[in-house]
Order: sequence, then structure tokens, then C-alpha cells
Amino acid sequence: MKTQQSPKVASVASGLIVFGVDDHDKPRASVFSAKLAPLARQAVDHLKLRTLEATTAETQAVAAQLPAGRMQADGQPFVPYVRRDLYDQLVALADAAQAGAAAPSPAAANAAAATVAPGLPPTWDAIATGHVVIAQDDYADEGWWEATVLGRTNDVLTLRWRDYPKYKPFTRHVAAVALLNPTSK
Repeated sequence: MKTQQSPKVASVASGLIVFGVDDHDKPRASVFSAKLAPLARQAVDHLKLRTLEATTAETQAVAAQLPAGRMQADGQPFVPYVRRDLYDQLVALADAAQAGAAAPSPAAANAAAATVAPGLPPTWDAIATGHVVIAQDDYADEGWWEATVLGRTNDVLTLRWRDYPKYKPFTRHVAAVALLNPTSK
């Protein structure tokens, strides 16, 4: 498949970081040049990816460690796998930017990421699309298994078994699922 590669950017001040996790909770991220950023931005919502502008010293330092973004011939961005610690830093920086707070240092980002892993909701109210929860099988004697949240309508979750993605989606009330890493809040 033919791809259009972003040139290696000496200064990523105008770069767009695209990141997220795949269906198996593996982290992905890359930085797109200003030229490719508009194309990448158009596709991120469809792919359930997040973006972060590399405008601060902290985001530029993380962006410098990311692979250059590429656009595939079909117009989709190619976002390769990255180390979990790098991804955790991106999540912390993006959350801080979204909250309007100053971006934390990489050490603070790692400490914040240790509280709740990405993809795991800290509370039942925070459960949203893409999170991983524990749900009981329809047959009580089969046990509890990891499930990915496909959607939420009020307090009803649409789920799919994480390890069996070909099985049909199912629904559970939010109170009928367990959290993998709940906070003490």
C-alpha cells in the first residue's frame, strides 16, 4: 500500500500528535507535520484516536521520541505502536491540556498514569466507549471476563468480549460490571 510520509521534522512546534489504543489495548502514536496534520485530523474521530498539538516544551520532548506520521493511500493515518510509558505521558499531557492546567513533567505524567491505567475507567460514572471492564457471562458458572465498551446509553453499556471480538455485542447495566482498577474516590 502506498503511503505518504511526513518528513522528519527538526522542530515539531507545529506538529500534531495522534495517539490512542487499538482493540487489544496496545498503545499507538505518531507526530504529523503541519502539512499532513489536516488530513490526520479528519480521520482521527473515525478511528477513535486523540490529538495533541506539540506546542509546549513537554509535548515537543515527547513528540521528538515518536515516529513520523504517514498517510496511507486510502487517506487513513498510519499510527504505529509505541512504548506504554510514552503513551502514558501523552495521555497525561492531553488530559492536562484539556483541563487547561499546565502540562505535568514526564515524571508527574508517569506517576499519574500509575494511578489508573489508560483504557481503564476510574469510576462507574466514568465508563465510556473504549474502556475495558469486567462483565459476567450469560451463564453464571462461566465466570467474569474482560469486555470492551462499545457504547453507553444512560446506564446501559453495549459491550464486546475483549478476547473474543467475533462474538456478538451484548448489553449490561453499568452496576452489573466490575472495574479492573477502581480508584478510592
